[in-house]
Amino acid sequence: MCAIGDNVVDWYPQERIAFPGGSAANSSVFARRMGIEASYIGIFGNDVHAEHISGSLTHEGVDISLAQWCDEPSSRTDVLIDDAGDRTFTAYVPPQSRIVLDDAKRRHLVGASWIHSGHSSATEDLLAELSEFAPVSFDFSSKDVEYAEAILAHVRFATFSRDEASIDEARELLDFAVSCGVTYAVVTRGAKGAIAVTPEGSFAQTAAPAEVIDTIGAGDAFQTCFIANVIDGNGTQDSLRKASEFAARVCGHRGAFGHGQHIELAI
Repeated sequence: MCAIGDNVVDWYPQERIAFPGGSAANSSVFARRMGIEASYIGIFGNDVHAEHISGSLTHEGVDISLAQWCDEPSSRTDVLIDDAGDRTFTAYVPPQSRIVLDDAKRRHLVGASWIHSGHSSATEDLLAELSEFAPVSFDFSSKDVEYAEAILAHVRFATFSRDEASIDEARELLDFAVSCGVTYAVVTRGAKGAIAVTPEGSFAQTAAPAEVIDTIGAGDAFQTCFIANVIDGNGTQDSLRKASEFAARVCGHRGAFGHGQHIELAI
């Protein structure tokens, strides 16, 4: 698989620890941890945080050879963790540059099992072309229907986060996504589990038991594991169960995939 989009330094001011993160970067690492060949295409800055993030991806076995290195600060999110382990993003500094698809990237993408991106990756204008190379998965998170409607036609796997949605509201969103051309649509609802609509039908999955220390990255883990299992030929229910268990394990440690460093952040 190839993840195209965001990488960030997740800054935890309570503990003064920086973790590598970003939905696309996280997904590439989770794929590697499942034994899948994975690459990451995104923007790296010119500071110590870019070295931290890129070094962590390389350590995990992710191919970053086609990433773009730009003369700019690393993208950053500020993260607060409450007593229950739930994370809140309190600030976001986006990258200044945008991903450019050149011939080398296009050749790399042809025939991938899937390409992953999401709402924080600034890749909306690339999705039509990306969908010609391989199936696209897209993390819509909490973005609204108006945002999603414009790009759903290019997406094979759509994941939405709706912790407060009722079952009926979640099913309405799933039906809308499918009506726009999505093949596999999933709504994750935090501790209330997940609901999916696929060619096999409609499915519900309870959240796996977890010792919650930090929920950051859990959604990325869920969708990566679910998609990997579907592509591997597993049924929807089994894929949802495995995804739930994988996401629960990610909740058991600080940072999306670890590699924390005590680094003083220049604000």
